[in-house]
Amino acid sequence: MKLTKIALTNFRSFKETQTIHLAPVTLLFGPNSVGKSSILMALAYVQQILAKGHCDPQKLDALGSKTIGGFRALVHGQDLKKNIKIKLDFEPGKTPFVHYGADVFDMSNHIQSSYLLMEDFGGSIDTGAVEFEIAWSQRYQKAFVKFYRVWINDAYIGCISSSEDQKNTAIQALNTLHPLLIPYNTDDWLESEYGEEDEREPLEADQYHTEFEYVLDSLNPSQFAKTTKADEEDEGLHVPSRIGPISVACRNGAIPYMGYPMLTNLNGQDIDDIEEHFNFLVIRQVLSQAFVLPLDKLLEYLEKSIQIGPLRLVPDNDYVPNPHPEQTDWVDGAAAWDLLYKNPDSNKEAARLLRETSNWFASPDKLDTGYEVMNQSIAEAAGLDSNSQFSELLNKRSIFFKELRSDILLSANQLGTGISQVLPIVVAANHDHIGLVSVEQPELHIHPRFQVQLADVFLSNRHKHSFLVETHSEHLILRLLRRIRETSEQELPLEYQRVNPNDVSVIYLDPSENGVKVKHIRIDEDGEFIDRWPQGFFAERREELM
Repeated sequence: MKLTKIALTNFRSFKETQTIHLAPVTLLFGPNSVGKSSILMALAYVQQILAKGHCDPQKLDALGSKTIGGFRALVHGQDLKKNIKIKLDFEPGKTPFVHYGADVFDMSNHIQSSYLLMEDFGGSIDTGAVEFEIAWSQRYQKAFVKFYRVWINDAYIGCISSSEDQKNTAIQALNTLHPLLIPYNTDDWLESEYGEEDEREPLEADQYHTEFEYVLDSLNPSQFAKTTKADEEDEGLHVPSRIGPISVACRNGAIPYMGYPMLTNLNGQDIDDIEEHFNFLVIRQVLSQAFVLPLDKLLEYLEKSIQIGPLRLVPDNDYVPNPHPEQTDWVDGAAAWDLLYKNPDSNKEAARLLRETSNWFASPDKLDTGYEVMNQSIAEAAGLDSNSQFSELLNKRSIFFKELRSDILLSANQLGTGISQVLPIVVAANHDHIGLVSVEQPELHIHPRFQVQLADVFLSNRHKHSFLVETHSEHLILRLLRRIRETSEQELPLEYQRVNPNDVSVIYLDPSENGVKVKHIRIDEDGEFIDRWPQGFFAERREELM
């Protein structure tokens, strides 16, 4: 799974809806305090809502328990009358989108009468989007998810809404004409209900258009009402909703319980009527795949994603690694050291990660730092007998940097700060079990030569992870443009994969009176900017040279 867009409305410095298009490597530029970190914070906020149910959090766990000050500090202008909207577009990729309720298929062999035949919804998701609209209840003095909306394959699915007291939560709109909500045998059903197509009168808006509508309405205690239009005022959608509201058990407002089939008030949950019960199971499975499945997969992805902050740890000689590094340990880079500290002799993944990290640091065509990265015990490093009375101390493993010219072993705190600032980024890029890698100001404390090489770190691993980088580095973008140009001119070094403009998204955040404006700076195949850079591309350099 990967995210392809982030849209923010009334979130911190974002007032009017602004959409950030994500590529395998996305760079965020802009003045200080303009709102670059708000984009990273929005993802952490969604994770906090889905994992912990915190719509008014004082801290965000994914950011290392960073204090933020709750909903008031997150809503634009600290105006509690406004609603925050966060919309995330995604592509599932190779992520398995499971179905809920395998018992449907188990029971189908025992059903003699007709039943609803639906698409494999979960296996048919090519693209999707979810939107959370978070509001503040003045009456109850708390924040809650007022609306949760879903799109699948670029088409609107529906919306779950919550009342202010969170006691009335329901699917208030459902696009029953979405291709994945139309049964296999719709043509046969329409013919049996309304006659053959060439003799059939055009269906009225308040007639059943599919068997799915008919069955769902028959199971719904809240009966079919006049056709309404779903979210037209808020979303500009013209999707007729021909069903009554379906009550749903939710938490945090409009978020359905995650991890198992959706809990509704639909009839047919008892097995008294086998056909009705089977249709209930089919409907429940479809609704669960439409509304619960995207949340489960999104949370799974966000919990695997990491954010590396601007100030990273330099471990001393007494550093005690965490054998089970967590998401929050990446903020100061500690998790990267923890992974390298694992014994490569007994852990193949640790050995691979150490080898690839060392290769990036030592190779002349990469970072070329002049050091290899090594994981050794003190006994191994000093050539001592590890079976002495001090064996516990001597067998303690540490990370050393071997100077290639002299074979001298140095610890991290004996080197310049730049090495320790780059290492967490290199480790994260080469680690297999990560979703999105976010990095704040990777260029801090490092030489311009390292900055351009970091661009190659991102590009070389872009098929493994997506990278979202908040930066001020001119050198970083220049290397990305160079690789695109070299690809176009067939001059790219053999050790690098081809890079095209779609692999890179350059975004400039521009402050205005109506909140931050997002400007996408497009790149052509020659590695040149198509769109003008606001105020010129790093105009400060030109001004100083004039």
